[in-house]
Amino acid sequence: MNNSIQTRKQMFLALSTVAAIFVLAACGSTNTESSDSVVDTIATTTAISLGDVCPATIVIQTDWFPESEHGGVYQLMGDDAVASKDTGAVVGTLTVNGEPAGVQLEIRAGGPFLESPVVTEMYQDNAITFGYVGTDVAITRYSDAPTLAVFNSLNINPQVVLWDATKHPQVTTIADAAKSIKTFYVYGDPAWMRYFESQGLIQKNQVDANYKGNLLLSTEDAAHQGFATSEPYKYANLETGSITTGYQLIHEAGWNSYAQNLAIRKDRLEELRPCLEKIVPIFQQAQIDYIADPSRANAIIVETVKTFDSWWSQSDGDVANGAASQKDLGIVGNGETATFGDLEESRVTDFIAKATPILREEGLEIADITASDITNNEFLDTSITYQG
Repeated sequence: MNNSIQTRKQMFLALSTVAAIFVLAACGSTNTESSDSVVDTIATTTAISLGDVCPATIVIQTDWFPESEHGGVYQLMGDDAVASKDTGAVVGTLTVNGEPAGVQLEIRAGGPFLESPVVTEMYQDNAITFGYVGTDVAITRYSDAPTLAVFNSLNINPQVVLWDATKHPQVTTIADAAKSIKTFYVYGDPAWMRYFESQGLIQKNQVDANYKGNLLLSTEDAAHQGFATSEPYKYANLETGSITTGYQLIHEAGWNSYAQNLAIRKDRLEELRPCLEKIVPIFQQAQIDYIADPSRANAIIVETVKTFDSWWSQSDGDVANGAASQKDLGIVGNGETATFGDLEESRVTDFIAKATPILREEGLEIADITASDITNNEFLDTSITYQG
């Protein structure tokens, strides 16, 4: 699963051009009932039709390869899903509770399949209906490419800073880690690390911007950025020997951006309004249903990654852990209100205030904006809530 520069979402490596496709003909039906999960499930007996109000194909541009952080949109992918290594996309019938909704769904991979950032792609290709745009990115790009987040799939950003807990058993926070760990590896110059420096959590001379995404705790006593939904599991299952990691979410350390928002181009709001009124509640419920039972969507994710046939991989264990971690760590949740998926004005306002000076220090042109400039909760169904 994220500024929202995220290590695994920055390694734009070359891929071969050999085409491959797969068809998922028997992934099973969606399980939309769970005693642990949702209320207000969309009734399976009620047909939902998007064909009269939405584009014939709903195109979602993600920010990375298929992974559990995208599980909610894969929950809507039909059993007729076909992926292509050439296009870096998977296409199938958009389904709600296993029933076709009258449109196609195309989920495009990010990372090396993109020649430019997600927001830039959204403005260059009108076929893209939604893009994954974190709050920090929305602030950064508002002056030249404004977007409007209409649904927040992850209440908490899963990005973390990790360290070896066996070597540093007393360390529980990034500030603690900075007192006993010499080097913190990050990819590039993330705004959140600049923020931590400004808050005195870590010293600038401790930060190394050359992180390559490897599991370096197996070879070095250091700390590095990662994801609570990924690296702790990978370290625990290393073939060379298990490593127990300690970590702190960057959200807990103060960088409280919403990391995985489904956003539209702001200039398309009125054009897409009739579609948004119907599809945003579907996104809400699909994310909840995914957390309740991720097995079917995870199968599509794993098979799609196999079809792409690159250096990126996702095992059954990886995606199962990713979904479970989102639930167990409260990554998916309601936030301060009962409405699932809303972008809380007070939180966005607070984040704008702390992010704007940091981003301007990086030399970026940052407009003076308010929460309503980059978020819109009007299409959410307020009765849909999460009970994890």
